[in-house]
Amino acid sequence: MPRNGLRRIVLVLMAATLVLAACGSDSNDTGTTDTTAGGGKKTTVNLAFVGPLTGPNANLGINIRDGMQVAVEEANMKGGDITFAIKEFDTQGDPAQAPGQKDKYIPDESILAVVGPTFSGETRAVLPDLNEAKLVMISASATNVALPTDIPSDVFHRVIPDDGVQAAGIADYVTKKLKPKKIALVHDNTDYGKGLWEGVVKLLGDAGIDTSTQDAIDPKSQDYSVAVNKVKAAKVDMVFYGGYYNEAGRFKKQLADAGVKSTFISGDGSLDPGFVVSSGAPGGEGALLTCPCRLATPDIAGAPGDFAKKYAEIVKKEPGTYSSEGYDAANILIKGINEGNTTREKLLAYVEGLGSYEGISKTIEFEKNGNVKAGDVFVYEVKGGKITELGKTSELAAG
Repeated sequence: MPRNGLRRIVLVLMAATLVLAACGSDSNDTGTTDTTAGGGKKTTVNLAFVGPLTGPNANLGINIRDGMQVAVEEANMKGGDITFAIKEFDTQGDPAQAPGQKDKYIPDESILAVVGPTFSGETRAVLPDLNEAKLVMISASATNVALPTDIPSDVFHRVIPDDGVQAAGIADYVTKKLKPKKIALVHDNTDYGKGLWEGVVKLLGDAGIDTSTQDAIDPKSQDYSVAVNKVKAAKVDMVFYGGYYNEAGRFKKQLADAGVKSTFISGDGSLDPGFVVSSGAPGGEGALLTCPCRLATPDIAGAPGDFAKKYAEIVKKEPGTYSSEGYDAANILIKGINEGNTTREKLLAYVEGLGSYEGISKTIEFEKNGNVKAGDVFVYEVKGGKITELGKTSELAAG
């Protein structure tokens, strides 16, 4: 073969190799640097969402992820040298699943921070490894009062008050407004459900209410007849349930089917339309649900209402429980990264030294242990198959 022909073949093969290499690159990988139309450099930075996206109580995780998405899209619309993205890690809300997901996002150096984990049990399962990696986390929803005191941590932060605050709000509302003489207290044996339950039991017992009727259900079971029969036999004025919405709704339905007419009250883990679905609208009617958070709706004035409208544009539905907190958590991290804190160590230092941040859910100030300074507790009621805000526990108890 002539030398010129051989040279042409080599050049063609080299060109093909370059094309294939270019096609094999992944522009979505965080930490990549792309050239903008103006010739500048644009870096992609990832935030991790860690929590349930599938499973029986996935709505609470999806709400947070969607709140993050609004924050990320708003940040990217402003332009700048950084493009923000979310990498999702579905734990199904299960502490047993959380370590496997942790082994995916902790080694990923493109991830500078975590929004989550969502539930308290999964947070406890991964917190030691997050500490070791210096990977800052801001949970929108993990409320167990023992976090992080039983696992010393520099990286732990949460933008929602813990179960001690919620239990105090519930106790104040129950003792001053509802005034039951005898109450049954049931939980689901999760870190969250049992933790909130314990706080409520103590405070109501200290207030002189009969709290002797107590039980636990297996959240993996469909049949809660043992607890239902115990509650029915005790002839209580009220039932408190500590746990998540899917099982809470089913428990409430089974109580109603058994003819138990006692007032039903549960905490933030039950504050979701999924409660109405699992209880059936008639079965869930009249249930009281509390949260150390306020649901953002379009009719609320100011930033929360504006957020609700923007959320509806982007997500195509209204915000849910913890959507506002997910938005605030992501925005704190985005602000820190935009100010030049582009390593895990620097971003952790930024969050620890945050001072005061004006979020849409509340003014956020972190205590030294990562807790947010106490906020208000709200009460909601299921009316006509919909969750309706009644107001703050402090105001309702005083009324």
